[in-house]
Amino acid sequence: MTALLLIGIVASSIAGVPQSAPDARFKDFSDRVATYVKLRKSAESGLPRLKKKTQDARKLDDRQEALVKKVRELRKGAKQGDVFTPAVSEAFAQMIKMEFAGPDGIQAEKTIRAGDALKGFKVYVNQIYPEALPFTTVPPTLLLKLPPLPADVGYRILGSDLLLVDSKSRLIIDYIPNALPALNS
Repeated sequence: MTALLLIGIVASSIAGVPQSAPDARFKDFSDRVATYVKLRKSAESGLPRLKKKTQDARKLDDRQEALVKKVRELRKGAKQGDVFTPAVSEAFAQMIKMEFAGPDGIQAEKTIRAGDALKGFKVYVNQIYPEALPFTTVPPTLLLKLPPLPADVGYRILGSDLLLVDSKSRLIIDYIPNALPALNS
């Protein structure tokens, strides 16, 4: 469950490998991600604390459900494009296109062939990323070109969409539909 999501989140900030935002177009994106993280932390601070570290699945599930409910309340009007604005989406699309057209394109494509999306699953903002969905790795060569993210936020690939996912709540923060090119069969 969370282990796979955490792997994706950790992969978004590969330890010891410097990431760099390609240019100033991503400052607004980074600011919007930081604003979301502050909102989520505010939601967390309003929840009752667990008395001590626990492995009790029910207590953890209850806390996560309460966090999801609170974040959704705080982001009631959230929609696709709030974080991945049109300008940022275009910049991401250009980087992704270059990655898949470049010398590492075939390897990048192999990396994301980990599985197909759940049949009938429709992505939307503030939706919980389902545990049943396969874990698809963002190719490391592409990941190094994307803007770095805070520890609890990660990029995910689902079909041809690029998602921004919160690892604590498992909520989809935003996404770029059809961000990836059609894969060669």
